[in-house]
Amino acid sequence: MNSCVAAYYSLTTGFRFEFLFPLLLSFPSQMWEEAIALGKELAEQYENEIFDYEQLSELLKKQAQFYENIVKVIRPKPDYFAVGYYGQGFPTFLRGKVFIYRGKEYERREDFEARLLTQFPNAEKMKTTSPPGDDIKNSAGQYIQCFTVKPKLDLPPKFHRPVSEQIVSFYRVNEVQRFEYSRPIRKGEKNPDNEFANMWIERTIYTTAYKLPGILRWFEVKSVFMVEISPLENAIETMQLTNDKINSMVQQHLDDPSLPVSPLSMLLNGIVDPAVMGGFANYEKASDTPASSFQPCPGTDCLQAQKLLLSH
Repeated sequence: MNSCVAAYYSLTTGFRFEFLFPLLLSFPSQMWEEAIALGKELAEQYENEIFDYEQLSELLKKQAQFYENIVKVIRPKPDYFAVGYYGQGFPTFLRGKVFIYRGKEYERREDFEARLLTQFPNAEKMKTTSPPGDDIKNSAGQYIQCFTVKPKLDLPPKFHRPVSEQIVSFYRVNEVQRFEYSRPIRKGEKNPDNEFANMWIERTIYTTAYKLPGILRWFEVKSVFMVEISPLENAIETMQLTNDKINSMVQQHLDDPSLPVSPLSMLLNGIVDPAVMGGFANYEKASDTPASSFQPCPGTDCLQAQKLLLSH
């Protein structure tokens, strides 16, 4: 897809339509949203400039298929990886920089790392996700740091309303420019009765130069900032994500009753009767403990929000 887009923009306007028509009729990728956008541009020309209604008819039939694919076909969600290149052994265009890579379909981090390290056989893979010290940065060798990051959903304004998950899911892993990595940190002594009470989250946000995927499958990180998420904020976020996941799965079954119910049953059982760590009940216990770290967030009523989410 990326090479096709690059070739498309390298053509003059007069040749773009001859290039686009066969491409869209045999579109090789599952990025149907991009194909529809290009198809609309082409349809406008066929209808109002070229007046080729025969090709317009074929194009609209194909676009209808793309729309049907969006709501019916389950697409794989590729992972994204942050890769840092440290040490004086790397060329200057890589040295000391971090890039976000889009993995291939169903590619695990271990497989991605193996593929990456074949390009740098003398590099040493770092075993920590913490920022390296000066001893690593200034060394004569090559050190590669690689870990999975989560793309942050940035929906177009037209989707700021209830929309089918099948439509929204595309934007969870596409047209993304911000990514996050979360690392748990403990403040204070460990509570043997409730691990959540003093478990904070150190979250690092990475912003790339351009949205992914683009012409390339990777772009350099242009800004990085870190925030700490309190135990209460983490509890609210976890419960909100779980509620959203339940609502999404319920909506999928309403849209297509033929779907198996076992994934939804497993999710609900894991919430009602958690096998480890006590589940959401521990959030409620911790919030009722005056000495815990579950204090209201500055400027917001987090405790009220937490109790509301627990009631759902």
